[in-house]
Amino acid sequence: MQKSVPILWSNWIKFLSFFLIVYGLAMVFVPNVMRIPVATMLYGNNESFRSAFVSTSEPISTFLNVLSGLLGTVTTGWAIQMAWIAHKPFRNGESWAWNAVTTSVSIWAILEFYYKLIEGINGIGLFAHFGLLIAFVIPLLATYRYFHPSAMINHN
Repeated sequence: MQKSVPILWSNWIKFLSFFLIVYGLAMVFVPNVMRIPVATMLYGNNESFRSAFVSTSEPISTFLNVLSGLLGTVTTGWAIQMAWIAHKPFRNGESWAWNAVTTSVSIWAILEFYYKLIEGINGIGLFAHFGLLIAFVIPLLATYRYFHPSAMINHN
């Protein structure tokens, strides 16, 4: 029998999702504004990388805006899906919802870390996504027992 999850945890995931929706939309509609803090965070310790994203000529700037827009659309779509999963199925304790959110967040975090590592991004840029990862992991760990009651050790 499914157990309803405390609303705090589904709302937590929805809040993170809404943050990502706004972030993704900003990447679509104001890519020049979004490019500066992202470049500074990722490449702040490497002037040549940072300036490649901040001080660009028109053709390169247009290309970077297109990339930002595409990344923003994917981020927005992913976050909308996460918000809908958190809204009802996650809140209702449907195990597929926990598995979907956990798998999605895990794959995103692993691939982002791997790509940054192979591209030579280091310092805070390499670990910048860990804050968001931890923010997702907290409700997933807190709700594990609601979705996997048979995995919990019975001490009776």
